[in-house]
Amino acid sequence: MIWIGGAPGAGKSTLAWKISRAYDLPLHPVDLWAYDHAGRLPPTAGLDDELAAGATRAADSFEADAARRLALVVEDVRARELGAVPALVEGPQLLPTFSGELPTGRGVWLVPDPAQTRNARAERLAAVPVDADRARLAALLGRDAVLADRTRTQALAAGQPVVDVPASPDWTAIGTAVEAPLGPALRTSPRLDAGPSLSTQRRFENGVASRQGQLWSAAVGLPDAPTFPFACECGRTRCAAVGPVTAVEYDTYAAGGPFVVHEHL
Repeated sequence: MIWIGGAPGAGKSTLAWKISRAYDLPLHPVDLWAYDHAGRLPPTAGLDDELAAGATRAADSFEADAARRLALVVEDVRARELGAVPALVEGPQLLPTFSGELPTGRGVWLVPDPAQTRNARAERLAAVPVDADRARLAALLGRDAVLADRTRTQALAAGQPVVDVPASPDWTAIGTAVEAPLGPALRTSPRLDAGPSLSTQRRFENGVASRQGQLWSAAVGLPDAPTFPFACECGRTRCAAVGPVTAVEYDTYAAGGPFVVHEHL
């Protein structure tokens, strides 16, 4: 595996997606396995209960959950049968304290500047009209600020690279900074072969996203999952095309074969 970890809201998903396309690597976002993992682990306290206990306790609970899920992440990646091709795994659950057996140059951690956390809190709260939802979002952002501080401390203690994400990010520069410590691994690792191999892995990733989206929409009472940028399954090297469709729409397209954005949309 190659890891891109860090605190929530630091841009990991976008950067990992771009790198996975540039290097034809399988992408493995831990957040898209949330419901799957919940079904494979003993039940725990609900998120609202954890947030009600305060930011520090909520951060403790997040880290404990991440520790329980680590073995499942490894199982999930192995089940993809990628051979020597590394999966690009991203998510806030990839704590620096777990990196002891990760080979050198196979991980990087993003840490948002406190000002960015404050700005994000103000912007997001302003967009939420319901008081209960505003309170929940404020609590989440408070927890995430604690996680950001811990990520930096843990990564430096483990000798792992840290990339700072300022309040006004230059995403091109941050992308370069993320790729720098991963460069040798990215350049020398085997990649997915163009054609059926690459198409199959993109199809797998889309299937995971579709399942997660539909489970989430059912859990929160939405009639359908929102639009998601499903990846093109054409199998061409470095294809970065996406089709912004709902999970149900994706499943309809995929029932007839690979979801090829150039043909369907």
